[in-house]
Amino acid sequence: MPLWIVLGVAAAIFVLIVVLAASFELFSSDAAEETDTVAAPLPEGFTLADVDSLSFRPALRGYRMDEVDHAIERLRERISELEAAQP
Repeated sequence: MPLWIVLGVAAAIFVLIVVLAASFELFSSDAAEETDTVAAPLPEGFTLADVDSLSFRPALRGYRMDEVDHAIERLRERISELEAAQP
């Protein structure tokens, strides 16, 4: 098989991948881990409504782990407070 055919097929596959990635907005700045916006933390004395509205910024491979870890730590502290206050 001639080299120019192999290179042409490889180039066509590359273009197809780029077009598909762009259509799913994988190149969007919102999907990048380096965005400047900061997710809203849980407020002091948060309620169930605050937990229900909790959201994390999307990152390239999911959510920012440091934000998730911080939210889970706050939830653990609050649950411990509530459990200690029960008679």
